[in-house]
Amino acid sequence: MLSLVCAVESQAQTASNTAAVALSFAVASSLTVTATPSSIVFTRTNSRNATASAPITVVTSWNLAVGGGNVFTVAYFSTIAAALTDGTLNIPSSDVFASINGGTAAACALANVNVAAANPGAICPQIFGGIGVTAQGSHSDSILLSLISPTDFPVTSYTGTITISAQAT
Repeated sequence: MLSLVCAVESQAQTASNTAAVALSFAVASSLTVTATPSSIVFTRTNSRNATASAPITVVTSWNLAVGGGNVFTVAYFSTIAAALTDGTLNIPSSDVFASINGGTAAACALANVNVAAANPGAICPQIFGGIGVTAQGSHSDSILLSLISPTDFPVTSYTGTITISAQAT
């Protein structure tokens, strides 16, 4: 009998103390815009008109603290006088037209209304206006740019940048 008691005692277990680890996870609100392609080339169709080599696909994505707010996406040029320039000769923003999702093209000459850009020179027609959006979402749009001038385009190489941004309210 004595040997059985020793065997039971040798199998006894010892438990450690416990340790607690606090966990946290913070997700910040986010609002992002992507635009592809990253560059386009205009091709003259006649002396006063040109079309873009491709439409620009714009994806606006958001993860907001609460739903029911508004999300606006816009495109703009930093200056009204020179949406495209060669440094001397300018193509004004009013000669740049934007067709949003296949709609009627309109000049990029709008004033700063409900826009993410702080002080843009010229705003194109609104790309996306989500009123009462859910807290998380994504929206894809297409912008096709064209150039329409009241006079012939002087022969030179022009460059410019269109900026696309979004704002949640």
